[in-house]
Amino acid sequence: MVEPRGDGPRPAQEAVSAALDRAAAVAGLNAFITLDGGRALDEAARHDARGSRDRWCLVVKDNIHVAGLPNSAGTPALKGFVPDRDAPVVRTLRAAGAIVLGKTNMHELALGATSYNHTFGAVGNAADPGLFAGGSSGGTAAAVAAGVVDAGLGTDTGGSVTIPAALGGIYGLRPTAGRYPSAGITPLSVTRDTPGLLARALERIAALDSLITGETGSARDPGRPLRLGMPRHVFAEDLDDPVAAAWQEAVERLAADGAEWVPVDTAHLVEYDARVGVPLVFGEFAAAFTRYLDEHRAGLTLSDVLDAAADPGIAGMLREGALPTGSAYTGPDALRAALAERRAMQAAFDDLLDGNGLDAVLGPAVPVVARPLHRHEQTLPLNGREVPTFFTLIRNTSPAATAGMPSVAVPLPVTAPSPPVGLQLTGRRGSDRALLSVAGRVDAVLRRGHTR
Repeated sequence: MVEPRGDGPRPAQEAVSAALDRAAAVAGLNAFITLDGGRALDEAARHDARGSRDRWCLVVKDNIHVAGLPNSAGTPALKGFVPDRDAPVVRTLRAAGAIVLGKTNMHELALGATSYNHTFGAVGNAADPGLFAGGSSGGTAAAVAAGVVDAGLGTDTGGSVTIPAALGGIYGLRPTAGRYPSAGITPLSVTRDTPGLLARALERIAALDSLITGETGSARDPGRPLRLGMPRHVFAEDLDDPVAAAWQEAVERLAADGAEWVPVDTAHLVEYDARVGVPLVFGEFAAAFTRYLDEHRAGLTLSDVLDAAADPGIAGMLREGALPTGSAYTGPDALRAALAERRAMQAAFDDLLDGNGLDAVLGPAVPVVARPLHRHEQTLPLNGREVPTFFTLIRNTSPAATAGMPSVAVPLPVTAPSPPVGLQLTGRRGSDRALLSVAGRVDAVLRRGHTR
């Protein structure tokens, strides 16, 4: 057991000590790349000496800068890179009382959805350590779901917060793109990347969102019946049996509570994403990553990072698609076309939500439940056939992420022995507080009569 330091009342130190004890108890999940117990206890002692009432532990994905701690982004070349300043999103939360317990494991360079890391090891799922955690923010999700902390920071490009939240049975918020500051974060696609929040309670996410943005309250009428978009295509099709069962129960519970389901066509959003999503990543990665290395004086080039990458699939994909020398490189014209289509995609989302008067579009966050570690990096089984792991896991989350829409993952009640299943709510750009309010109402209905 970790002993608090110093005399007198030590609530912050006791909180950190309890978190470190819990981290040791679930060390087999491999949630952390750097566990910073000594500094966390020192910071807690300073909180206690000041008599601070705000004291809570936070974990941070290892591609978000924390001053004095390595920021590997899950890749070997950056293991020794130690930023000297917190990312703004970290600085804001630390000023509000957060004590950073450590940096969490992730999919290499945030380009994957299982958090199977070839350098730091695979992240296990807190619900069943033999299953993958989802990604790329899998370490944060595992630490939160296992009760090490009650909240953590991840990043999201195509579902990297909402996917592990759903697969881990916790809550996740991918905010509207640009709503949270993205400085001090290792980039993948600057128009798609955003920091995001994971927590064991939706109220905690709402509170942290207020700390980051200064926004409070909600713009919607809490007494009006919910008007929810029911996807006709793709999002609610071809589901794992446990996902299909949990989704159907959610639909019925919400309808019984008075929510109005409005069938909506989402096929065009998926088609936009197929045309826009990957070209944005490939078109933006090289320039953004090079600027990042130069700005932070990492002493490395992009070639250095890719040459040392531990996952050959990720390195090969970026070399071929994101570098001018690659066989799949499409050049700046393709990026300009993708950015233009992204604006059209955003307008299509707006039309869908506004034209139907919706509070949110709902659907299963991930069409499958978590699968065994180490066995499904390339493909996984779904309804009697093998399907691509990455594109299956991001299938339902990527369209909203590509368009920069806010999304909230909410755990659905499941029947044992099913692994966790998550619901995704997507709302209007900039309507994050209203969407969190809608998610709270949905969650209350789904939790009624269920214990977690």
